[in-house]
Amino acid sequence: MIKCNVLNKEFATKDEMFAELRKSKKQLIDFKTSQIYKSCEKDNSIYARPIDVSKYSETNKGIQGDENFYYVAVNSTGILDSHGDLHVKGIWNKSIKEQQGKNYLVLDHKMEVANTVVKKEYIKTFAMELPFNVVGKNYEGNGEFLIYKFPKDKVINSIAKEWLESGDAIESSVRMQYVKVNLAMNSTNKEDSEEKATYDNNIDLVANKSDFEEIDYFFVVKEAANRGESSLVLAGSNHVTGVIEIEEKQEPLKSTIDNEPSEDTQPKTRRKSII
Repeated sequence: MIKCNVLNKEFATKDEMFAELRKSKKQLIDFKTSQIYKSCEKDNSIYARPIDVSKYSETNKGIQGDENFYYVAVNSTGILDSHGDLHVKGIWNKSIKEQQGKNYLVLDHKMEVANTVVKKEYIKTFAMELPFNVVGKNYEGNGEFLIYKFPKDKVINSIAKEWLESGDAIESSVRMQYVKVNLAMNSTNKEDSEEKATYDNNIDLVANKSDFEEIDYFFVVKEAANRGESSLVLAGSNHVTGVIEIEEKQEPLKSTIDNEPSEDTQPKTRRKSII
């Protein structure tokens, strides 16, 4: 029997599973786009280590690093999470433009005065491309990271200040809502030609394919919105997150969108299937 977690059903064959996914496609996507997610609740975390981006100056041009600021990656593309969701390049472009200056950095997704790390007016958000190994993960290629940039002297939470200054392992988690989602299925049924094309066009974007024995289907998240805050957490589901270190004399960094700010391992558990 084949267990399909997203449908909470077992099937005798993959064809039967694909047929049920096809039938439930709209309902599944409607559900995903109606939810507010905290990435730390999607259960796929490892430590994220501080990043010295000056080592990657040849492939990161366009954003000038500033030693007076922290750069915190709160989400990345290319990582298939435990809910079967794959974020792809460009996912944050619209949100960055529309939500600039509207999101706080807090602790543990608690939007409370006592848990505020940085007020929203001091945070600049942008997307930037970096190699996955910058965050201590041995995946090939690059991911597009959603970055929070804020002045070091605007960190108003003493606990967060200690974590950030120490460079100890810590992760980040974004509060988000999906806007555009497509179903990808590795089905040969003619009725699933659209889903098969989505699968073929995106499966090679999954940087952590080696974490799974097989990937029969997944959901491609093409657009998402950051809602209210992102958080420093002990464990985030999309494990390729963390603090990016900027050295004073580094080459500029490359932004993957036009509205950039002007200022400027744990052992892997191989899963039988993706969901």
